[in-house]
Amino acid sequence: MSNIDIQLNEINANPSGPTYSDQITSGPIVLPQKLIRLYDDEEWERFTEECAQSLKSEYVDVRRAGGAGDQGIDIAAFKTASGFNAPWDNFQCKHYDHPLYPTDIYLELGKLCYYTFTGSYTVPENYFFIAPLGIGTSLSKLLRGNHNELKRLLISEWKKYCKSKITTKHKVPLEGDFLEYVNAFDFSRIKDQSVLQLLDIHRKTSYYATRFGGGLPARPKSELPPEDIAEIEAIYIKKLLDAYAEYLNQENCSVEEIDNNATLKRHLRSARVQFYCAESLHKFSRDHLEHGEFERLQEEIFVGIENIIISEHSHGYDRVVKTVQEAYKIQIDSHPLKERLELIDRAGICHQLANNNTISWANHDQED
Repeated sequence: MSNIDIQLNEINANPSGPTYSDQITSGPIVLPQKLIRLYDDEEWERFTEECAQSLKSEYVDVRRAGGAGDQGIDIAAFKTASGFNAPWDNFQCKHYDHPLYPTDIYLELGKLCYYTFTGSYTVPENYFFIAPLGIGTSLSKLLRGNHNELKRLLISEWKKYCKSKITTKHKVPLEGDFLEYVNAFDFSRIKDQSVLQLLDIHRKTSYYATRFGGGLPARPKSELPPEDIAEIEAIYIKKLLDAYAEYLNQENCSVEEIDNNATLKRHLRSARVQFYCAESLHKFSRDHLEHGEFERLQEEIFVGIENIIISEHSHGYDRVVKTVQEAYKIQIDSHPLKERLELIDRAGICHQLANNNTISWANHDQED
């Protein structure tokens, strides 16, 4: 047997740098534009549903069709309350394992032409194709200034891609008045949204941080309470006044009476600031986290203060003070808002819980 002359080198993987605990816990960071490419059909549909939530801030109404019989509409975004009777945009979602080719969109264009011709809906002002891998070079050239060629290709390929596939009820030949309609159709309204544009849309939703991570943005400055007590404060303010009345050994108490008591006046003013800080955090949570996350934080605070609430106190004011002190001590380790949560928010959440009738301060209210 002849000698085999193969040079084998010693394996020596050079370390890329120090390793930190978060890298071990979470693994390497995957950019959103790469992660989105891994979605299956179901996850892509959920993602586009989330994007539609963002579009609601730019349009009067946004509706998703999808499924069989959608007539070529996935997400309809209406610019006025008149719906299809006024300017509107269509977002057509396509999930393929490759960038979109012209042949991938012929059927959708056929549906657009046919159903607007028959009057099923009006011609959209903009018709966007969106796909996880974007559009390919050939389609890009057609959508960026060569719409007449796109029309020519659609007409030439109509029999193969459209005639028998637009509807299951009958064939749709391209002839007569319909052919004239397609020839006159303005294909410049056919456009695309890049993956980065799509992610910018999604970034405005409350789902972005949960789906892609990266942390929450900086929290804006909290709103300050108005000079006069607002209607939304009525319940927790009434409960504080009941607590103050027990402290003063009175049947009831008014805001005007508190003005003459330096301690209670200061406490009421602080409580209002705390409440509005928590309300601002609630709004921040709605903007950046999924529905229910702030309520989960309220529940964590409630669990931490419940024993203080049900304990005996000489008066309701003592219960307020000791409850807030306990709220300051609660460990919030896993909630997504923990890095944006301030001490003042914890106190404000206590007043929110009073405002939604989860808790009360006065001794006579503990009997219920």
